[in-house]
Amino acid sequence: MRRALVLGGGIAGLTAAVVLAEYAEEVIVVDRDDLATDSAPRRGTPAAPHSLGIHELARRQFDRWLPGLIETLVDEGARPVDSGSHWHVDGVRKAPVVGEPLICLTAPFLERHLRDRAAALPAVRFVRGKATGLTHHGSRVDGALVAEPGRRGPGDRISADLVVDAMGRSSRLGEWLGRAGYPTPPTRRVVIDLGYATRLYRRDPGQRVDDTDSVYSLRTGRLGPAGGLLLLPVEGDRWSATVVGYGDDRPTRDVEDFEARCRTEPVSALNRLVQSGEPVSEVSASRHRDSRRRDFHRMRRLPAGLVALGDAVASLNPMYGQGLSVAMLQASALHAWLRTRPAIDEPAEGYFDRSRVVVDAAWQLSAAEDLLLPNAEGRGALGLPLSRGLAGLLARATITDAGVHRQYLDVAAMRRHPRELARPRFVLSTMRAALRSTS
Repeated sequence: MRRALVLGGGIAGLTAAVVLAEYAEEVIVVDRDDLATDSAPRRGTPAAPHSLGIHELARRQFDRWLPGLIETLVDEGARPVDSGSHWHVDGVRKAPVVGEPLICLTAPFLERHLRDRAAALPAVRFVRGKATGLTHHGSRVDGALVAEPGRRGPGDRISADLVVDAMGRSSRLGEWLGRAGYPTPPTRRVVIDLGYATRLYRRDPGQRVDDTDSVYSLRTGRLGPAGGLLLLPVEGDRWSATVVGYGDDRPTRDVEDFEARCRTEPVSALNRLVQSGEPVSEVSASRHRDSRRRDFHRMRRLPAGLVALGDAVASLNPMYGQGLSVAMLQASALHAWLRTRPAIDEPAEGYFDRSRVVVDAAWQLSAAEDLLLPNAEGRGALGLPLSRGLAGLLARATITDAGVHRQYLDVAAMRRHPRELARPRFVLSTMRAALRSTS
């Protein structure tokens, strides 16, 4: 392959660029920001300083494609925590289990390191601009139109043997395909109207909260508005505190609103930390209107020379922390497809079939959990292994049964398939544990 063109320079796009550098003489990454020199958060992405966690599955993929990256992140301040010990529901702590190490850091910190590693590859170069459409030759995509920042019009064509859509949940790929006479990918949605706001606080060395190194508190809506709070240690000796709300109860950038939510949080240690801690940032707020997936594998006709990954395919509820693992596994699916030496002049059905397996596993749990929310509305969210009733039982069972909680965390971290939660033996254990939690 002479040239691959990646549209979007976020985590998914940068990881795809690293994979493609093994197969293409040249890999061009297009983004509106100057990725080669700019260390600020990218426009069009949730503002800093929202945190994320690198699960074991994503860590293994990083070790495969970017050896030594995780060690560098930890050396520079990313914090490992025990992912099994910090869960609460309506103020009640779930059964503690020994979890996998979760590497906690802010998204801009990870993106900056990914940019540096991608930029160091001889085949990779960055172009600052905005993709405005695809170009075609016969039944294949042969490039994209890219406009310089601030310039009107469609821009100039960049030719490519393979174009990768990594433009995120706002991708216009479906519209572009429609213009060229192709069907648009069927889309499934679960409307949740989630809002989340984050503020950073100074963290003393070794500081813990309620004798744990992190806290995830979920409010189901039984005792008031649904929501929660996430507290993780991140680079720079800081705590990242994130409050969550839905619909009209979404948090804002207002400091008083943020602190009021922390005061009413049922896990009291969070209130004490936020009230006595020293803030080191303003409040940043973001909104996630719906979880959605675009089913490229169900399209009757696809042009050759085109693949998509990351949020452009599946944009999941960020509170579940699956997006990073999905993007990394899709990059590996891209590698597996390219390794078969596919005919580039044929549609990438082999890639999209592999991507579907990854997305199915994440979507089946994410959408089922989303549908538990009081204001959730599912469109095309059929085929879920968990009914509302079973998902509700599971939420209660994890409070009293460490085995149930362990298996749930394995599925949430994508170490096990969601179908494991629907097996009769596990359902029976879940029902028994749920009864104990209400007795």
